[in-house]
Amino acid sequence: MLKSNLRFDPRFALFDICMQKIKNSFHQLLERCKAQSTREFLARGKSVIRCDRCQLATFACICDWQPQLNCDAEFVLLLHRDEVFKPTNTGRLIADLFPSQTHAYCWSRTEPEQALMDLLNDKTRQCFIVYPANLTDLEAKPRKIFLEIPANEKLKTFILLDATWKQSGRMYHLSRWLENVPCIALPEGSLRGYAVRKSHQDNYLSTAEAASLCLQMVNDKKNSEILLDYFQLFNEHYLATRGCYPPVLGEVHQRLSAIKSQI
Repeated sequence: MLKSNLRFDPRFALFDICMQKIKNSFHQLLERCKAQSTREFLARGKSVIRCDRCQLATFACICDWQPQLNCDAEFVLLLHRDEVFKPTNTGRLIADLFPSQTHAYCWSRTEPEQALMDLLNDKTRQCFIVYPANLTDLEAKPRKIFLEIPANEKLKTFILLDATWKQSGRMYHLSRWLENVPCIALPEGSLRGYAVRKSHQDNYLSTAEAASLCLQMVNDKKNSEILLDYFQLFNEHYLATRGCYPPVLGEVHQRLSAIKSQI
């Protein structure tokens, strides 16, 4: 038998532990879903060589412009299982910027994770469902709806139904365990727009855009703008990935680089 000259270096084990620590909740969920999957998810552009973290083409990777921040609220990404694997998903952008304030779970109609239920029942939190639709759609299923954030000391926690618009409607209506959680009506306003996936409804927002509006509602306007910048960066680099051309660096890159250098 041949004997290898390679020796175990404990520094590598320490490196692996550190890498595990920096994975945000979305990446951890993605790893669990991959381990449980019985078939490979084949998205359009499956032949593209992608960055493992941002899922964009390696030549259009956005990781170098990703600051890690803290915000004045917390987010729960409640993801349809298919959405976890999609490179176009924008919920991951929230977890990228605010890893300490973002939780990620797969949606289940009848068997939500106990950790998620514990979070929803935490008396120190005030949870809201952020449903990307108009008030008429919300009122079709009786539920308390807040038009603004209540003034109290509870930690504002926004539950984002992260799926296609059709899937998110199904998640909203079929989740009996969410029936006691009120909704929040997002303010109307101009946003920069989702260039990767289009909706036939103007009031249907991407998950990242909805989170940006939530931050505005808790008066965290600085982080709201940073999230929109990161969302814009994602759009530009994803279009570059689709078009197989190098992204053009501009003002949004400069702003995010300046923020990252200050951390």
